Amino acid sequence: MTAEHAWTEHEATASVHIAEPPERVWAELTHPGAKWMLGANIETDYRPGSPITFEGHFFGREFADKGEVIAVERPRLLHFTHYSPLSDLDDDPANYHDIRITLDPDDAGTLVTVEQRNVDTAEHAARSERHWTEALATLAHRDRAPRNGRG
Repeated sequence: MTAEHAWTEHEATASVHIAEPPERVWAELTHPGAKWMLGANIETDYRPGSPITFEGHFFGREFADKGEVIAVERPRLLHFTHYSPLSDLDDDPANYHDIRITLDPDDAGTLVTVEQRNVDTAEHAARSERHWTEALATLAHRDRAPRNGRG
């Protein structure tokens, strides 16, 4: 989101604590084929300026969302924009969400927080918050799954 675009006042925030170090959580978050984000296939090279896409099925509807990677600070920050054609909003940068995923270490592991800004309505912000809570629960669950030799 650039300075020439006005932000909406609506935001969504969700967090989860994972009993693993940030490096381990980052690996789960960004590995090829990661499906923690509500089953979406995420494609990007995680370099600022690069495209990021999210494809899959959500409540029986196929989706192909897109955005751009804004910043990456491994293993602490993933910042990107996000647009979904299912939103029924125009594909205009003013309608893109601004999403920051932060990983903050503590003595017991990592606090993962998602902040989604520029949500068009309070109802959509509340829905996004529920979806992010589900996505982070999936990420936390994946992290406790057997590692199959990865690590």
